[in-house]
Amino acid sequence: MKKIVISGYYGFNNLGDEAVLAGISSLLKNNKEELKITVLSASPQNTAELYNLNAVSRTSLIQIAAALAEADLFISGGGSLLQDVTGSFSVPYYLGLAWLAKIQGTKIVFYAQGVGPLNKWWSQKLTALTLNRFELLGVRDQSSKKLLEEIGVKKEIELTVDPVFALYDPLNNMRQQIKGKIEVGISVRPWPVDYISELAAGLNHFARDKNVKFILFPMHQGSDEKISRQLKNSLKAEAEICELPSGPEEALEEFSQLDLFVGVRLHSLIFALLNQIPLLALSYDPKIEGLMAGLDYLPLIRLEDLEAEKAAAELEAVFAERYSLRKKIKEFLEQKKEEAENFAELVLEEVDSCES
Repeated sequence: MKKIVISGYYGFNNLGDEAVLAGISSLLKNNKEELKITVLSASPQNTAELYNLNAVSRTSLIQIAAALAEADLFISGGGSLLQDVTGSFSVPYYLGLAWLAKIQGTKIVFYAQGVGPLNKWWSQKLTALTLNRFELLGVRDQSSKKLLEEIGVKKEIELTVDPVFALYDPLNNMRQQIKGKIEVGISVRPWPVDYISELAAGLNHFARDKNVKFILFPMHQGSDEKISRQLKNSLKAEAEICELPSGPEEALEEFSQLDLFVGVRLHSLIFALLNQIPLLALSYDPKIEGLMAGLDYLPLIRLEDLEAEKAAAELEAVFAERYSLRKKIKEFLEQKKEEAENFAELVLEEVDSCES
């Protein structure tokens, strides 16, 4: 039995990252049942129970070393692990794990990650030095590929997609029931830019002559609730905050009956897309623009440029075209799922090439 160790931002109650793990594990297990997967997690017991996988503490060097000693392959990803904006610890931690795997002779895959920003010179040098020693590199957007090439990564880089797209199931997208209200989903996150007042004004403008219900989805438990309440208190139409299940696939179902979506967090946008929901993307990071590059028929507004009238106008336009947009989104999803499956096959080829 081949053994794989997966590292990422897992066990922190962030549904986006949990969905990444769900996507990776489903892709690998669907293609190759004889695999033992061990995840490095902040909550090993919860992770093990949620995904029916093995899990060890991401801070226990002894447990990590023991798992890597038996592993045929080490997977770093996905998500945006290599960035130095939220702190200086991420880059050395995730690359340090790769060096620990390399020392033990374990093959390494960079799995469909987004990269950057990498503003510090040492972050750039350490990233290039380390990634040039990986067996397989995959990034989820063109800007990440360009950044890695600019900082000195010489190894071939595969352009793939976020593994969350593997969760797309067209059978879960039978058209919703006819209902009296227009349900608009919203996901916001804390950010230094003060954007909530403009967003609330735009949403209120859109809803003023319609029967609208706003549903707010905090994607990162413990982080998004406060700002979600702040927005809810500024909305004039009916509004509620939805407490999402901890399981990504169960949480995904909560989006299924929406008519429109407005999202700041990357994976909230992907969750809406997986349900073929037309949306307005609010960008705080290049990774949002990377996602939306293939969706030029859907609007994107940068948080620093957000204005109430513009947001309301974009929502009106999307709402008017919602049925035709759903068809376009379906074609997009079919393509992205195929790309996710193709990259998983490359990963499994690395596993198969390992000596038993």
